[in-house]
Amino acid sequence: MSLGDCVNNFIYLTGSEDYALNLAKLCERFVLKEKRVFLITSRQREMAKRFALNSQSCSKYLAILQVLDVESTPNRMLELQDNAESLRSPDLIVFDLQSLVLEALLRPVMQQCSTSQMVRHIAKCSASFVNYREILASSELQKAAKPIDTIVVMSQEPYPMSPAQFKLLIGLYFHGNECHTNFAQLSSRILVSHGFD
Repeated sequence: MSLGDCVNNFIYLTGSEDYALNLAKLCERFVLKEKRVFLITSRQREMAKRFALNSQSCSKYLAILQVLDVESTPNRMLELQDNAESLRSPDLIVFDLQSLVLEALLRPVMQQCSTSQMVRHIAKCSASFVNYREILASSELQKAAKPIDTIVVMSQEPYPMSPAQFKLLIGLYFHGNECHTNFAQLSSRILVSHGFD
């Protein structure tokens, strides 16, 4: 079995900030089926409010890593690589890159940040996530060849990147990832791959 058979990588391009509810519903379906979810987001409080799950299920099957800002995220991802065992082999990993970009654009100190600096931060976050994902997938392959699905949430609008930079970012770090703009289609694709009825 190859790495490609065990990892399904998706990009969800969102046109609004309302994607969090759909994301929470997908995570909830996984948790109710006792499948493990690892969510990396800067919106932990907002996401936690949307879960109508009992706390025992949440703590056992749902891990939310709140990343505070786009600058420190690559270091947090490095820490995860050293502590992958603590994630209890997730079935679904969601990297909410969009929440990090929005958080950075709204922060006064980051509004003074140059566009090229911001693009570098986004690229570093993308690279660190891809590196983490590959390390985790390799370790899972060695264990039980269990499938892992990953979703990277990004905006349909490339800003603060230019369209060319956005295309380059996807080409460099997410080449071959299945790209979706309809969350219902993406969700059903993932649920089918995990045997949901």
